[in-house]
Amino acid sequence: MVDIADDLLPGPVFAVARSRLARARASRSRINALWNSMRTDQPFSAWVESPEPLVHEVWCSFEPGDALQREADEAMAAFLRDIKAALDACVLAAANAVCRPIGWVEPEVHQMPLVAEPSEFDSLPARGQLRGLRPDQVRALRLLQPFTERLDATSARTIARDMAHLAAGLEALSEWEASQGERLLFTAWASKADPKPALPDGVRIEEREVDPAGPLHQPKRLARFTLHKDSAGASFAGNPNVSFDVILNTGPRPDDPDDNFAHRSHGLVAITRHLIEGLERSVSDPYRVDLLRALDLPEQKVDTWLPVEFNSANEEADVRGAIVESDRGMATYLNGDGTLVYMRLSGDGRVLGREIAPARDLLDASLDGTAVEEATRAAAGRWGLPDLVLRPKVYAKGRGVRELGDGTILAGLRGISLQVKARGVTGDTPERARKWMLKNAAQGLRQARGTIRTALLNPAVELTNLRGRTVKVHGSAVAWIPVVVIDHPDSPPTGVIPAPDPRGPSVVLTRRDWEFLWDQLRSATAVVDYIHRVAQEEEPLELGAESNRYLDLAEKDAHAPPRRLPDWIPETGAVHTSLPLLPYDPAGSADRFGQAIFQRILEDIADTDFAGDETDRIALLSYIDRVAVGARAELGRLLLRRLIQCAEAAPDGHRMDHRVMYIDEGSLQVTFTTMSQLTDYHQEIYRSWLLLRRQDFLKKSGALGPIYPWTVGVLLTPRPDGPRPWDTTTISTNGPPPYDATEYARLTKVFEPNLCPGCASSARVRARQHTGASEPSVRTIAVAMPWQASSPPPTQVVLASLYNCGRSPEG
Repeated sequence: MVDIADDLLPGPVFAVARSRLARARASRSRINALWNSMRTDQPFSAWVESPEPLVHEVWCSFEPGDALQREADEAMAAFLRDIKAALDACVLAAANAVCRPIGWVEPEVHQMPLVAEPSEFDSLPARGQLRGLRPDQVRALRLLQPFTERLDATSARTIARDMAHLAAGLEALSEWEASQGERLLFTAWASKADPKPALPDGVRIEEREVDPAGPLHQPKRLARFTLHKDSAGASFAGNPNVSFDVILNTGPRPDDPDDNFAHRSHGLVAITRHLIEGLERSVSDPYRVDLLRALDLPEQKVDTWLPVEFNSANEEADVRGAIVESDRGMATYLNGDGTLVYMRLSGDGRVLGREIAPARDLLDASLDGTAVEEATRAAAGRWGLPDLVLRPKVYAKGRGVRELGDGTILAGLRGISLQVKARGVTGDTPERARKWMLKNAAQGLRQARGTIRTALLNPAVELTNLRGRTVKVHGSAVAWIPVVVIDHPDSPPTGVIPAPDPRGPSVVLTRRDWEFLWDQLRSATAVVDYIHRVAQEEEPLELGAESNRYLDLAEKDAHAPPRRLPDWIPETGAVHTSLPLLPYDPAGSADRFGQAIFQRILEDIADTDFAGDETDRIALLSYIDRVAVGARAELGRLLLRRLIQCAEAAPDGHRMDHRVMYIDEGSLQVTFTTMSQLTDYHQEIYRSWLLLRRQDFLKKSGALGPIYPWTVGVLLTPRPDGPRPWDTTTISTNGPPPYDATEYARLTKVFEPNLCPGCASSARVRARQHTGASEPSVRTIAVAMPWQASSPPPTQVVLASLYNCGRSPEG
């Protein structure tokens, strides 16, 4: 006996759906033939009734006879059953094709839904329906529902009307079966009549009322005539002038004379055929491999140190001398436009330079400094994440309003209280500029600390981020540093050093240096960590020299020995990769596109519609943002190429690739997975794998609770439709070990690594009692970053499912 599963290619999988569609077509032809025979037999009649002396009504009826009515009702019932059965079989076939590597799906939860409201459809996955379909397939079913959200599209309204007619017809079918045929399915439709009365001479019509079109499952009045009082007793005859057509006896009722059963049944056949063909293509054709391949551009390395061109030999000699005399092996020069140029010698003796751009010009250099404040926050949102940049707290004071602070940057358990001081006039002497900067640096620090004391240290304060979303900040659990950004329209004088802050660590820097840090690191977490690091230095830094300090620290980080990791991390088989905490060159300069892929993943999560607490989202983003700046470009490129491999996976296979990272000396576990399919069943597999890896993490690290470290999982799957090439799903939790000893041992066996040629390792995936054929390569990497959380994370568990990022074209 041949196992049918071995022969379930897309064609055979959808054979049941096609056979039921063929039967529906046959029933439709039978109905049309019956209607034609009825027209020949003329089962229609028309007559005149006179309910009052001067009133005459024109009536008509459709009476095909009991036997013919029964035959027509049975044909109509067969059509309804077969169309719905074809749609159901199509949905089930698609789910089985997608989930074939992990086992068959339940037929009862994979039927074509027919619902009246968008919210009802969107709630189906949460109720366990359509679990074996990918998001693109679910979106396809959403387009074919009785509701429509695109009222400007005639085709969408037609589809919605026909599908609403099918849904109503199925309800009528249930009533017909329950009533044993007393409730009619097949009937005729009488159009709006245009009666032509034949009146004797001298007979006049006083009033004329024509009834709307309607069904003939019972006798129907067509028109009502009231004669003039002088016409009492006159005879009344004529032509009713009405047309008839066959309909399914339920709503929505026809819109015009051409809107009949033949038209609507043709629409249902076409909808079903296109759905079968579309879902068959969705499981037959590869994912958008070409698009993903097109994204895999060659590495775009950006040289930030370029050869310097000198105006004269003497100028070059002066620069070389300054470089040699410098303790740092580097000379600096400030151009007239405010650009700071660093110069050093290359290995072959050439003078190389790197430009640090001045602060961006403002469109509105208003005297009140509002434009500068907005530009300062915008720089953090542009190069970091808008979600982690919070606007000032506004509150009422007297008859007006007041802003508390100029902004807040939040990255996990560390934050910045921002104060911006801008000089709105020009023409200051160097001495006057120096005094203004010193005065406003001290004032800004007092104000920033006041914001921390009066607002940010509250157990819960609500702020709005740059995306316009409200975030509840648990400020008492956050370590805050006051930061003042100084902006002066003229080139600031050299040697301006703010007074030491007696109240504790703080940082004062120019707007140029503020923008340099964000452009250099392109990570809110990395910038906040840097601020907390340099704020501990005892002596304040000269204003305008932050890039000097950064490059010095980056040089030290590059030569620092790797920190020793906890003993348990090597036991996991992790590859210890040591990266400088501060990259010497700008983030992603070795591969700008790889860096952009990683940033796009963060944007996916940030831009997804999310019904949960926004605080959970920014916590999730903060954890992912802890990935080392120097590792992001390589990781982004790796994930893109693994997505291509997933898209190329055979329809009867399932591919999963993982990268597991232990960050902050093993206090945080972040995983990145690519997977060839995305359904609820596949998400269960992924969730089981992630929670197993989490339990491994907790077990090996010796975490005993009650406060556990976090595990964050990011899942990418190729997206076959819409403007986006992939979907992003995230799961995060800081809960206790999820499995008991028996289940832990079972899942360990399920996901047991199995070495294979050409890959780091692989695992056979088994779901329930089924054995899959996939072999996902698994590589672990431990990234050492010299930072430890100053306080434990919150104890709540967050299980955030942010999938189907980006809006589909229809929604």
